[in-house]
Amino acid sequence: MIRGVLTTCILAFASLLAYSQYPGPSGQTPPAVPQQSAVSADDVPPDAIVVSVHGICPPGKGGIPENSDSCTTTLTRRQFETMLVVMNVTNQNYSSAALRGIAESYVQLMTLADAGQKAGLDREPRFEEMMKIARARTMAEMYRHSLDEKFSAPPPEMIEAYYKENIGKYEQLKIDRVFIPLADPKRPQDRVAFEKKARQKIAEIRERAAKGEDMNALQAEAYKSLGLASPPATDLGGKRKGNFPPAVEKDIFALKPAEVTRVETDLSGFSFYKVRSREPIPLELIKTEITREMYQKNMEAAVKSANSRVHSELNEQFFKPHVAGPVPPAFRPAPHVTILPGPANTPAASSGNAGASPPSNGSVPATNPGNPPSPASTPPK
Repeated sequence: MIRGVLTTCILAFASLLAYSQYPGPSGQTPPAVPQQSAVSADDVPPDAIVVSVHGICPPGKGGIPENSDSCTTTLTRRQFETMLVVMNVTNQNYSSAALRGIAESYVQLMTLADAGQKAGLDREPRFEEMMKIARARTMAEMYRHSLDEKFSAPPPEMIEAYYKENIGKYEQLKIDRVFIPLADPKRPQDRVAFEKKARQKIAEIRERAAKGEDMNALQAEAYKSLGLASPPATDLGGKRKGNFPPAVEKDIFALKPAEVTRVETDLSGFSFYKVRSREPIPLELIKTEITREMYQKNMEAAVKSANSRVHSELNEQFFKPHVAGPVPPAFRPAPHVTILPGPANTPAASSGNAGASPPSNGSVPATNPGNPPSPASTPPK
């Protein structure tokens, strides 16, 4: 009945609504959907009709045939806004102009769904299969949305507990670094001799830094003795994990305040680090970051839990690369669907009438009302 077609219409409208919420190529929300309140400020009451579709019967309308042009399907403000809330999975705000566009799109979908109902598409096997897929897809999206609502705003006590359990992750170190290049840019031809002196010098000042001497003064001394100009600043400020190469980071974050790392060597030069202090970042400054991390972990855990209860197997003989077989007869196009003419699918070829030929204009000839096709030649419903 039309209720099934209207269900398909609702699912299609949900897809339309979801599509309207995706950002465009530039990452911005389409201009047709400005960020304004979806609730109108006028005095339209909740039970007032806001959408009327004349020529379509509402589901379960007794006493009036569903194909009657005298039918009218209506939506009240409450019904329309409820439908919008259910489908608005990203909590988008809509202007009055955007709501009008959504209503007009919904009417168009209702119209095409009604036309499909009258054409008997709901009695085709393809329709039933599509409804199964649509139901599974909708249920999956609703489950994901329920998880999103559940995990998007954890209570303050859970955020604080997560912060304390992972306090090392939110620790900030104030770090100094001494760096000496492998070569003097003014005398690149003396690279070997310079590298030897630089290696000796950085080993010396590293030992002095470990005994408490000032890192900035030590670097300035090294640059002067090696004939280098403009030493870089040694103060790197506050750093968290993720700002250094893994091997270097491991050495740095293993230090206590006032300790220094070993000398690190890379393609650019020699360096070592000293930790001035270690302190946790205040919870208030990273609450948003923690909320996002908790959301991602909880979502992943929920999906993993759902997947862990399911095991699937695929027939490798069937799914290995091969030429696909013919479409089952029940899912071939119905008689009302236009088929391009050709040697294998023209009426002449399919009926075995060797004397018949397609019209010269390339269209499929219409069925002779006086000589309808036999039941055997009609594709099964």
